Amino acid sequence: MDSLEYIDNYFRGLLTEEERLALERRVLSDPAFAEDLAFYINAGSLVKEEVLAEKRARFKTLYDQHQRTTARRPPVRRLWAYGAAAAVLVMVAGLWWIFTRNAGPEKLANRYIDRQLTNLPVKMSSVQDNLQMAVSLYNEERFTEALKKLQDILQKDPGLIQAKNYTGLVYLRLKEYDKALEYFQQSAKDTTLYSNPALFFESLTLMKRDHPGDAVMARQLLQEVVDRNLDKKEDALQMLKDW
Repeated sequence: MDSLEYIDNYFRGLLTEEERLALERRVLSDPAFAEDLAFYINAGSLVKEEVLAEKRARFKTLYDQHQRTTARRPPVRRLWAYGAAAAVLVMVAGLWWIFTRNAGPEKLANRYIDRQLTNLPVKMSSVQDNLQMAVSLYNEERFTEALKKLQDILQKDPGLIQAKNYTGLVYLRLKEYDKALEYFQQSAKDTTLYSNPALFFESLTLMKRDHPGDAVMARQLLQEVVDRNLDKKEDALQMLKDW
């Protein structure tokens, strides 16, 4: 992982606790890395919403230019460098607290998807082999193939809630949010299942779509998951705290 990706993942909340602490220690021991981190912050990459792809690309250009400029500079005195690194670490600690406590709905959704929905559990059985094959394709990010498999399953059994939820997740990962919502809303109508995360997934999709009013509705759905003690209640509670 290069410095840019490492720093970016830190502020996106994608590092493990061990990796996060290692980065903060590195700021004190590696002045060049501390300077990269300071440049990242000063470049305006930290905003209330997660960095968009085009902004990330622009930052990469700025970062590369900065690296070329830095390479031509004469070496700085060691004492000054470590003092600067310590100052950066203080700034980082404050920014980490601010941005993890006030993440914003889209960033919260992205973080959850990255951590929880990129690799779904696969449990092969004689009854649900086709469904689990679709999950395996999803995990490999072969979304078109997974979608075809799921559509074949739903054609034979239109009421299979798991297949509807997995189809919604495929559309969510494809950023086809309206279609994802359609499947999650269908699934949420079925109240007979003991475990059905459809309402929680619907909230995630609204957070990602981010149309006017979506954030308000997403928050209401999270609260409903909590109030009704539905599947993903603990995740909903944590998301409401971090909002």
